[in-house]
Amino acid sequence: MNVLLINDSTTNTNWGDRAAAISLMAMIGATGGRIVHAVTEDELRFSAFGKTPSLPDRGSRDRVREIVKQCIPPILLSIRRKVLSRRDGAGASRLIPERWEDLEGSARAVCREQGYGWPDLLRAIDSADVAVIHGDGAMVGNGIIPRTDLFLTYLVKKHFGKPITIVNHTADFDHPDLRRMATEVYPLFDDVVFRDPISAERCESLCGGRFAADTAFWFEPAERQAWAPLAGRPTYFDVWPHKAQFDPSRPYLCLGGSSILWSGWNPAEMVRDFTALIEAIQAVYAGQVVLTASDIPEQMIFEPVAAQLGLPLVGVTTPVQQAVDIVGNADAYITGRWHPGIFALRGGVPVIALSSKTFKMESLMRSAGLPVTTFNALDLAGERDSLIRMLLEHLEGGNELRNRLRTWAVEEAANSWDNVTYLKDHHRDRGSAGREEAQWIP
Repeated sequence: MNVLLINDSTTNTNWGDRAAAISLMAMIGATGGRIVHAVTEDELRFSAFGKTPSLPDRGSRDRVREIVKQCIPPILLSIRRKVLSRRDGAGASRLIPERWEDLEGSARAVCREQGYGWPDLLRAIDSADVAVIHGDGAMVGNGIIPRTDLFLTYLVKKHFGKPITIVNHTADFDHPDLRRMATEVYPLFDDVVFRDPISAERCESLCGGRFAADTAFWFEPAERQAWAPLAGRPTYFDVWPHKAQFDPSRPYLCLGGSSILWSGWNPAEMVRDFTALIEAIQAVYAGQVVLTASDIPEQMIFEPVAAQLGLPLVGVTTPVQQAVDIVGNADAYITGRWHPGIFALRGGVPVIALSSKTFKMESLMRSAGLPVTTFNALDLAGERDSLIRMLLEHLEGGNELRNRLRTWAVEEAANSWDNVTYLKDHHRDRGSAGREEAQWIP
């Protein structure tokens, strides 16, 4: 069974996007699927779906520049978000429609303009038995990635007649144009799987979609008893250029950031607020505090915080499994990041949620049976006392709370395989059809 995967997000700097794609690809392989072509997140962003190295290279250069900027002096962190933001690609991106009414015309143009209309992608669609879109958190706003996902769905289904699914995603159709497009395109999917119950509830009128846990639940933290002696060796987590020297055999909690930090980008104020929050934590918690930067914004904020307070920093370039092991063995985790929250819960670690760009943290907390309160990541000074109280309550929950969360997360890990149920059934049906046909061959 040949599979076309759309949105291979292992190209993203974000821990969670990498984790979700890695696990989804493993699940596809386990169903008997063979990924014959993968459209990367960078290709979606720049509408570069063929052998045109200039556009993908631009994405690589952008990411290199972002990583390099992590090492600049703290005073330069005041640079505004607009200087660092990735711009949508030009040229071929003009073929991606902005409105539902333009999808058919754009699809015909892509098929007609072979020289400029992504012939490599068209060949990949033609050779695939089924296409799978890794939706992730893309279905929000009206940017190039969600519009491209929906456009490619229309192209695959209407012009090639191939089955296509969208899985493992949150949908927050807050923009009228994207919602209009989704209203027409979502019924074309052969399977729709949301990674959170709120999305499934809100999109009930769009399609016959269902909930399945995020594929990132596939990752499991190592058992602390066996892991700590290895992980505690000097420099074990020092992924250049950062140092993450802490003793995993002793109590520690993790502090992360949030996707919402960009929207209120004020580095000096954020450094001050996170520093004050850590000092408040240290006043009531005797263990170690480990900073986790799962994406670029918190990396830029936590660099000066780590230097000022002498704290270990687990940076964006840390391998996913190592991040899972660290977060999943902490005493508690404070974060506004969906996937790192999953890493923690997978190990039974209670999560204190910061606000994020969408409702996803509220949804994760509700599913895990934890308080759905999210603390404003852009006003940590005002939220500090309430956040500390919740932290203490979670710590007092002890093993009873941890065991409950771990048991729930194991169930979610099993449920996450429902993201590939359609593929499993499709592969089985193809095999059955092949065997029946073979019986008639003389």
